Order: sequence, then structure tokens, then C-alpha cells
Amino acid sequence: MYDFPPFRPPSEAGSYLVRAVRGCNWNRCAFCGMYKGVRFEIRKKEEVFRDIDNIPKYFPFSRTAFIGDSNPLIHHDIAEIVRYLREKRREVERVTAYARIKTIAKMPESRLREIKEAGLTRLHMGLESGDREVLELVKKGIKPEDAIEAGRKAGKFFEVTYYIMTGLGGKERSERHAINTAEVINEAKPTFVRVRNLTVIEGTEIEKLIGKGITLLNAREQLEELRMLIEGIKVETLLTCDHVSNYLFTNSGPIFFGVHGRLPEEKEQMLEQIDSTLKTVEILEESGEKVYTSNDMHRMGLITL
Repeated sequence: MYDFPPFRPPSEAGSYLVRAVRGCNWNRCAFCGMYKGVRFEIRKKEEVFRDIDNIPKYFPFSRTAFIGDSNPLIHHDIAEIVRYLREKRREVERVTAYARIKTIAKMPESRLREIKEAGLTRLHMGLESGDREVLELVKKGIKPEDAIEAGRKAGKFFEVTYYIMTGLGGKERSERHAINTAEVINEAKPTFVRVRNLTVIEGTEIEKLIGKGITLLNAREQLEELRMLIEGIKVETLLTCDHVSNYLFTNSGPIFFGVHGRLPEEKEQMLEQIDSTLKTVEILEESGEKVYTSNDMHRMGLITL
């Protein structure tokens, strides 16, 4: 049987999926429930090669491939796996993988160069926050300095995606979370910034902190934090809110799908869109209509993540 990675980024929806490791070697982030029931394991390269050989049986034709699970670059044979994938699937133009910031920050550039030369082209890394206190609170296992080092180092060899989580510091830390995250982005200079809004999953450790250190953002506060984040980013990057957690809803349907654009060129248009939505939220709330965040919708069972 083909061993499918259980998770992949939305941007990899049409990619061939190759599982080099199972689970997450860190697996302590308070907000994450992705790999909590999976024991971390490095798969034998022969098993991975078998899956690569069987790709045509399980996937429609694709020009992209994604390697999972959470941190496959720690696999001692990862360069050989990427090379084998490239040799067997000549149609593939882009090969991507998840990676931990701490792993990349510590990895020698010679090793990154080897993996690039094997054919890896893009890394997806979870920053979540550039604020030291927020990172400690959610047990991310990194410091802002690690994220800056990893971004600068990886950027020499790969396209780099950094994931940001609005709302992660709650109302209590919203401003400094946004400002300090933008500062890290300015230093790390990732190719892409992908935004998600904190959506509390049942059974995760962060659930115990809600109301006891973290107050969830309402719709207006979510927009204001996103605005601060975008306003603070000064470097060239492509920012996108390509996830349902960024949406805002009313009883009649969604009223906000996030913002998308290249910074700094499209910053003003993005800020204008946020400001327009803020006015809409204000009008709706004054009229007594509820505006729902992803947390509201998830609790009601109306969206899944």
C-alpha cells in the first residue's frame, strides 16, 4: 500500500505526495494537533523508493511533488530520495518539503547545497510568530534569531515559505506579536508569507490557555492584527491568506476571504481591503448581526481544518 503523508500545504493540493518520515520530531507545539497520534519514524529509503515507483498508480499527472511529513530534511538519505524522485518522475518541475526552522538554522550550508543540487526547490516552514514571549508560550521550540538565521540560510538555496498565525498571542499580545513578526520577516526575507488565524483544535494544549492567558480575537481584532502585520513588512515577498481560518462569516455567508498580493507593490490595496472590511464589520455589529471567525465556525461544526 502507498504510504500517503496525512498533511500537506494547500498550495500542494495537486502534487505527488511522498512520505520520507512519519510524524514530527518536535511535536510539542501547543496549538498543533496534526501529528499527536503519530510516533516519529524515519522510513527506510527502499520503502520511499517503492512509493516513488508507484506514483503513477495513485496520482494524476503533476508537475509538482511534496515530501512529508513534518521535517523530512533530517532523513540521512533525503538528498538521495529527492534525486531518485527527479530521475523517476522527469515531468516534475518543483519539489517541496516541510522543514523545522531549528533544523535549517543548525544545518550546514554544504548539506543544504547538496539537497538543492539533488532537486529540492522549496521549503515550507512554520514561523507562527516573531515574538519571543509568544513562541515560548506556545512551545514552538525556536527563538526569533533562529527564524532569521534559517530564512537567510535557506533563501540562498530554495524558495522559502514562512507560515504566520494571527491571533496566536491573543488580545493580550496582539500588537507586539504583529510588530515583532513583521520584523522577523523583514530580516529573514522569505519568498512567501502564508497567513493562518489561530483556530483552537479540541484536545490541543492551547485549549487550556484560552481565557487563562490567551483571549481569542474577535473579527475586528483579527483584521486589525493582520493590518499591523502587513503594514510592518518592508521587504519583497508574496503574502497570501490561502486558508479558511482567515475567512470571516455572517449568517448569510463569508464576507472576507483574506488578502493576497505582492509586497510592497500591492500593500496599499491590501490595507484598503482590510479597512473596507473593518467598516463592514462595524456596520454589521452595530445592526446586531454577528460576525463569525474561524473559531466560531469550527465550534459550530461548520468548517474543518
